[in-house]
This record gives sequence, C-alpha cells and structure tokens, in this order.
Amino acid sequence: MLQTLLDGLLIGGIYAIIALGLTLIFGVMHVINMAHGEFVMIGMFISYFLFSKFGMDPFISMLFSVPVCFAIGYFLYRWFVEKAKKAREENTLLLTAGTGILFANVMALPAFIGPKFLRLNGENLYWENKVWHFGSLSLNATLTAGFVVTALLIYSLHKFLTKTDTGFAIRAASQEPMAATIVGVNVSVISGLTFGLGAAFAGIAGNILAANYPIYASIGTLFVVKAFVIVVLGGMGSIPGAALGGLILGVTESFGAAYIPGGTGFRDMFGLVIFLLVLLFRPQGLFGRAK
Repeated sequence: MLQTLLDGLLIGGIYAIIALGLTLIFGVMHVINMAHGEFVMIGMFISYFLFSKFGMDPFISMLFSVPVCFAIGYFLYRWFVEKAKKAREENTLLLTAGTGILFANVMALPAFIGPKFLRLNGENLYWENKVWHFGSLSLNATLTAGFVVTALLIYSLHKFLTKTDTGFAIRAASQEPMAATIVGVNVSVISGLTFGLGAAFAGIAGNILAANYPIYASIGTLFVVKAFVIVVLGGMGSIPGAALGGLILGVTESFGAAYIPGGTGFRDMFGLVIFLLVLLFRPQGLFGRAK
C-alpha cells in the first residue's frame, strides 16, 4: 500500500505542474485555455528532438522548452486571446480550443512528430527504466526527480507572487484589474506574461513526462483533461488547490489501478469520476470558496 501511495504522489506531482499553469491563467485572466495540453506536447517534442539530435538530457532541455512555450503563450495571448476577450467570454474558449487543434495538426506533419509514436530511448538516456530502491520501496527515477522539480516550482511561484513587483502586479491584475490599471500596472502585458508563464509550466511537465510516456501529436488531449479535473477538484484559480488536487488525482489513479479488478485499463476513468462527484456535491472545488 505504501508503494502504491508513493507511486500516486509522484505522478500526481507532475499533474500538479500542468494544473498550476492552467489555474494561474484562469486566476488572472478568467480564461480557460483549452490548448494547455498542447503545450505539454510541445515540451515533450522539444525534449525528444534535443535528445535524438544532441543527446541532451530531458531535465536540461527544460532550459529550451521553457522559453519556447513561454514565447508561444505570450504571442497567443497578445495577438489573439486578448482581442477575443473584448467580445463574448465564449470566444476565448472557442479560440483556445481551435488553437489546440491547430497545434496538434501542425505537429502531426511529417516534419515534426508525424503519424507515429516517438519515445526517448537509448544508452545515453539515464532515465530510461531507471528505478531507485530505498529498502523495500521502488521509486521511478524520472517521476521522483520531477516531484522535486514540482516542489521547487511551487515554492518559486509562491515567492515570485508574494515577494516581487511583477508578482504583486499579477495578483493586483487578478483581483482588481481596473484599480491595477489606475495605479500604473499594464494589465495587458501582465496578462500576457501570466499566459506565457502558464504555458511554460506545461512545457516543463512535458519534458519530465517525455521519459515515461510515448510522444504523439494528440497526447495533449489526455493531459488537458487531467488538468481540468485537478483545477475543478482544487478550485478554479487556486494555486494551493492545484498542487493538492494533482496529488489527490495521482493517488486516486494509483489506488484504483492497483486495487480495483481490471483497474489498470481504466486508470484515466477514475479522475473523471472524481470530476463528476466534485461538480455534483462541491462545484467550487475542495479548496475553493462558494460564491
């Protein structure tokens, strides 16, 4: 049981990174980014490309996927999402959904991923099937390192939002955008930075997941569904809720797969069951406030 718990916490930590980006974007701009999963896919592809061409470790290739995903996210917001927000709120939902479909289809071209499944493997990959043993416990090395990255990101994000001028501006823009504008905050730029930051978080998760998951053009759909389950579970816009929600989802999937007969084949279904239960009995999320 302890092994199952640890496995769930480790994968839940990676889920939390994805959800952090999504909930950060919603918390500041109240935009539901349906293309968020595609940023995970882009991070996975960058990791694969740099490893296959240069033998670069996935955790080092984060240094490249972060600026790429940030730039794409910032550009997407400033040129498209911001304009769509001036009309009806549904426009941003449709725009980001369409963008996600566009990204997936572009990456399905032969010049990128193509119609196939890619994997990071080879003797130069330290993380391939690597397991660390601690007594009777076995820990997936990639997910364990990813969990440490998650903890560092959550801590860094907290310090960034509470100790820096840009962090104060982001919080002001999320709480009172009009008042923030009056005191000199460029809400448009801050929103773009936040959107880019959320996309960068997804790219980081993609780098970590690339060592354990197959890489294909439509894999973003899988992770955006998980991200939505987590942000609904934790409460839309709640950063602590996203972190705890990711852990809860990971543990639920792990125990369901281990102890329910045939549960391995229905691993992803358990998150959807949680999603429905939370919507029915606590729609504001476990850590959100009722309006």
